[in-house]
Amino acid sequence: MVSAQVFASVNAPFRDLVNIDGTLVTSEADIGNGKWQLVMIWSTDCHICAAMKPTLSAFHDKHKESDAQVYGIALDGRQNIELVERYMIDHKVSFPTYIGELGLIAVNFEINTETRFAGTPTYLLFNPTGELVGMDVGMLSIDELEAFIARS
Repeated sequence: MVSAQVFASVNAPFRDLVNIDGTLVTSEADIGNGKWQLVMIWSTDCHICAAMKPTLSAFHDKHKESDAQVYGIALDGRQNIELVERYMIDHKVSFPTYIGELGLIAVNFEINTETRFAGTPTYLLFNPTGELVGMDVGMLSIDELEAFIARS
């Protein structure tokens, strides 16, 4: 069994991710970079995930240069990198997406949230200093997200 300290990190709540090109993610998935960070955990067979892609891409594009960013974690596993890449092109995803293994992501999720991972889509919101301040599942209201960020 791997100790929780291998997975838990102030800078990167999820480890063992790969980029679309198959290379190991190093600092790309870090949080606490001075911007709000919305992490979407999703899979290619999730219909709600597909429905949320245009909305989250628009949010990312609107905020990425100023105050907030989105990145995705696809649970399809390294063996399905090409499937994830095709999906991102077909759905015109503009935010970075990394690929992880369901078991490892579930462990990282439980360490970071102290709750069990329930399914996709799941969202985690980190404030600019990297503190987890929100979690949601299913459809996400961007208006409510923007209002929450504006109030904080």
